[in-house]
Order: sequence, then C-alpha cells, then structure tokens
Amino acid sequence: MKISKQNLFPFLANLSISFFFLSVLAFKGGHNIAPVFLILLGLGYGIYGIIKKFKWELSKEDKWLIYSYIFYFTVFVLSLLMNEGKGRELDNPSRAILLIPAFIFLLRTPLKLCALIYAIPLGAVIAGFVAFYDKFILQSPIAYAPRTMQIQGGDIAMSLGLFSFAIGLYFWQKSHKKITALCIFASFGGILGSILSTARGGWVALPVVLVVMLWIYRRSLSKSFFLSLVGIFTVVVVGVSQMPNSRVMERLSLIQYDIARYEQNNANTSLGLRFEMWKSAVEMVKEKPVLGWGEKGATEKRKQDVEMKVVASDIGQYTHAHNQYLDDFSKRGIVGFITFLAILLVPLYQFKRRLNSTALETKLIASLGVVHILSVMIYCLSQGFFTHNSGNIFYFFLTIVFLAMLKQSEKQQSLE
Repeated sequence: MKISKQNLFPFLANLSISFFFLSVLAFKGGHNIAPVFLILLGLGYGIYGIIKKFKWELSKEDKWLIYSYIFYFTVFVLSLLMNEGKGRELDNPSRAILLIPAFIFLLRTPLKLCALIYAIPLGAVIAGFVAFYDKFILQSPIAYAPRTMQIQGGDIAMSLGLFSFAIGLYFWQKSHKKITALCIFASFGGILGSILSTARGGWVALPVVLVVMLWIYRRSLSKSFFLSLVGIFTVVVVGVSQMPNSRVMERLSLIQYDIARYEQNNANTSLGLRFEMWKSAVEMVKEKPVLGWGEKGATEKRKQDVEMKVVASDIGQYTHAHNQYLDDFSKRGIVGFITFLAILLVPLYQFKRRLNSTALETKLIASLGVVHILSVMIYCLSQGFFTHNSGNIFYFFLTIVFLAMLKQSEKQQSLE
C-alpha cells in the first residue's frame, strides 16, 4: 500500500492500535509504546486544530466521556491538595487526561476494523506463548512476572482471550466458520496466559463474561454450536489446569484453605490479608466518608489499624486495599467513588446501547466495549487494577479506541 500525505495519519493510527495488542504482553513496557505514540499524535493534532480553529463537532456522548475523565483526574488533584500528598499520586490518573486529545484525534481519523479483528487474536496467541515460555522455559514460578506485575498480566491476557472469543462470534455471524475456529483457538491463548499467571481475578471474569457474550449473540447461535462450545471450553480449561507445574489446582484449593484458616482467626493468607484490608478500608470510609484519607493518609491508617489490633494481620505493608472500589472510596471518599464509577459506567452505557445494532461491525465493537469494561470491573473486585500504570493504560486506551471505532461505524452505517 502506498502511503501518501492524506492517509499517513490514518495508517499510523491503525498501525498503533494493532501494535498495542501485539506488544502489550510481549515484552516489558510493551503496553506503553502505542498509547504514548497516539498521545503525542493527539497533542500535535490538537495544537494544529487550535491554530487552524477547527470545529471539533463533539457529540454529547463524546463530551460526557471527556467530562468523566476530567472529573476523575480533578478529584485526585483535590485529594492531593487537601491531604498534603505527593505529585506522583497524579501519575496514574493523568493517563485519563493525556488520552483525551488522542480520543479526539481518533474520532476524526478513519479507523479500520481489521486493526482489531486480526491483531487481537494474534495478540492473544502471543500472550499464551509468552506465558508458556515464562513458565516452562524460563522456569519462572508465575507467568509474566519477568515482564510486568503478574496479576495485571494475567488479567490483561484474559481480556485478550475474551476479545478473541467475541471476534469469533462475529465471524460466525458472517458464516466464516474457519476464521471462527481460529479466533476461538486464539482465545485459549489468552486464557492459558491467565491460568499460568495464577491471577484468580481473571478466572472469575471468564464464566461471567462468556455468559454475557453468549447472551448478546444468542439469536445467532444454534443449540449444537452452544453445546459444542461449552464442551470445548470445559475440556480445554480442565486440560490446561492439569498441566504439570501450572499450579491451578493448588491455587483453587488454597481458596478453601484460606477461608478455613480465616474462620480460625488466622488472617495471614492471601485471602485473609485481603479480607483484613477490606475491613480496614470500610472503617476508613466510616470515619471520612466524603473526601477520604488520601493516599498517604490511607497507608498510615492501615498501619495504625495493625498497631491498634483493629485488624488481625500485618497489612501495613500494602499501599492499596486490593479492591479498587474500596480503595477509591477510602482514599477519596464518596466523591472519588462516584467519579471512579463514572469512568466505568459512562462508556459502558454507550456500548450497551449499540448491542442490538443490525450492523454486524457496530455490534462487534459494542460487544468488545462491554467485554472490556465488564471484565475490568470484575478484576477490580480483588485487585487494585488502577493502582498500576499497566491497568490505567490498558483500560483508558482501549476504551477510547473502541468508542472511536464505534462512532465511526455508526456514521458509516448511516451513510449506507
């Protein structure tokens, strides 16, 4: 394809989107390259647009998303000022602000669906190979640990697997059965990565999101397809869980063990520590429900709870509550909790509205958006997904990509 001045920016945008899925788990820092490049493009485009006095023509929905991102960041600034925090507290939430120009740029740049439907399954396969390499070649105890925080890596791998499954259902609707099979096979790569990471949050998301996707496409699936799919997934998941050194059964048995120990007043287990952190966070919310304790204040309060024996284990070493909802509520109060819900529910509502679209491409992108946000919401139940740079980049970047593609697909549909 010949690259001219007219299609250079669309080419770079689509290439960046595809590269993100291929690189996000392939090497250390792979999740940063494409988003940073598009942020720079967006900032440059925004400055050029201001000079040329562009009419941005943002829809009400676009503005709602932008407002939710601005309010989310503003609450962090307010919390920092009120609780005498440090500037680095703004590092993670700043991704929301920085990606706004990228969002506006993507809205005005022709995007290709192929940047998603081929790159995502390949990215899921890469995630599976990387996990296998880490676990069985490098002999790492946990997949992705040599490259990123393993829980984050496992959750992102699961998302890639779920995205691939959604794309498989799209191709099934188009009667492309061979590509459907390839996409479903690719989805097992992401699931394998999640299993080998031992990140149980992704395992919880798998059945929930699968049921949601099957419900979305229920009118397009025959009973035989549905039963075959459930059977294949059951065989593959059980087979992978029985792989030597996978630690799946060990991690599952630990759940019952941890709960039993906790009932015997022993909280020094993975689940026990989480229960105590959640208990501490709830107490913080009760004491300062409006604006919370701030980052530093919450950490100090957690240590104080240990000293005062309010909690039964040493949770003072942790900087977040291992539950994003409670963490935001305890650190930034009801105001922070509402703004956190806003960055999830505002785009989720926009995607949900398009799930019944008669255009297969629009329905696919809407489904990817729902899968993306719903899975992240589940990850946040047992992990501080947004306390890590990888979580912020993964969530905010893919949200604006899916939304920009959704709006363009709708616009194209209206012209046909």
